[in-house]
Amino acid sequence: MKYVIIGACAAGLACAEQIRKEDSDGEITVFTKENYLPYSRPSVSYFLKGKVKESDMYLRKKSEYSSKRIDIVTGAEVKSIDKEKKTVSVGKKTIPYDKLCLCTGSKPFVPPVKNAEGKTNAFTFLDLDSVKKVKAKANSKTKAVVIGAGLIGMKAAEGLSVICESVDVVELAPRILPAVLDEKSSKSVKKYVEEKGGIRFHLGDTVVEAKGKGKTITSVLLKSGKELECDLLVLAVGVRPETALAENAGLEVNRGIITDPVTMRTSDENIYAAGDCSVSVDMLDGSKKIIALWPNAVYQGSAAGSQMAGGSLELTGAYAVNAVDFYGLRICTCGLINAAGEQYSDKTVQKDGKYKRLVFEGNRLVGYVLINDVENAGIYTSIIENKTDLTTLKDDVFDTPSLLMFESAEREKRLKGVI
Repeated sequence: MKYVIIGACAAGLACAEQIRKEDSDGEITVFTKENYLPYSRPSVSYFLKGKVKESDMYLRKKSEYSSKRIDIVTGAEVKSIDKEKKTVSVGKKTIPYDKLCLCTGSKPFVPPVKNAEGKTNAFTFLDLDSVKKVKAKANSKTKAVVIGAGLIGMKAAEGLSVICESVDVVELAPRILPAVLDEKSSKSVKKYVEEKGGIRFHLGDTVVEAKGKGKTITSVLLKSGKELECDLLVLAVGVRPETALAENAGLEVNRGIITDPVTMRTSDENIYAAGDCSVSVDMLDGSKKIIALWPNAVYQGSAAGSQMAGGSLELTGAYAVNAVDFYGLRICTCGLINAAGEQYSDKTVQKDGKYKRLVFEGNRLVGYVLINDVENAGIYTSIIENKTDLTTLKDDVFDTPSLLMFESAEREKRLKGVI
């Protein structure tokens, strides 16, 4: 059996390793257009500020791929897929496959900014190459401007604040981290980041034009009329699924690649997809969306790999979960934190620098936001994932989250890792 995987990040690596667990003889080839073996994308901001070395970012030692007979071909961009002939085109070579998995990930969304394209000090912030360019340009005299206050933009800003003279963050939304935090917690985190990192925020605004000389940006003009000095512009508004290969091959695509939500099979019986390029079904509300998160990519990649090898591993459900820190402030969020509708309720407490908000749908916990109060995040996540009926718990889930809430039989299952 010949297995081909396109993309070598979280989903691609998980797919390859799961195939090898279930098929000891098959030929596994992973193509990545990057010039690196699989590495931790979430670590790029720590690389920027010097907290980790490049060598520490790699997910496996090179020898491990050899021992598992997983051939990872770097610097190899797949140009096309012929699903009728079951081949992929890589450079001048045509590679056959029996089973194919698309783990093409996502690409930066670059907002329209007049005069920014082609400038030597304007960069995205998603992969190791782009972050290396940012790091090479930043120094103690640099005045940096980051477009975007989502997770990518905020981690870029945090890294730059350690290096640069000043960092301005411009965000179109009225609050920072709009997809990760609710309105109240967002204000709290914004205040903390301003105090600890010295970052200046310009919310409800956007960059409309870059000004400068030749190929160099020296300032940016905001929609509000403000003009900010700028030696380094980072475009970190967000990402979009990388679906061009799938679309050109005639696979079903709607924003992301459409797959069976359990097996990760696409509209072609021999092609699978996993990770940021694929559409997920949120197990909490049934909505179809892109859940571009590392854990989700790993789960999807493993399920796809198993199915490709004739195994039985299936995806049990997808949902959003984040664990991040800014200047030592620990944040965990999960589920439907911005849910709207009469069926939802919430309970919030904020004191002593801690913030906890739980979101409920009837007798189920469907979301949480925890700031500097993350010790019980695992228990809350388990309750959400298992759709636990809160009326079966002994104690109040808000005040006393612990395994003691569960009946003895249920407690034993959880301790043994059955669930």
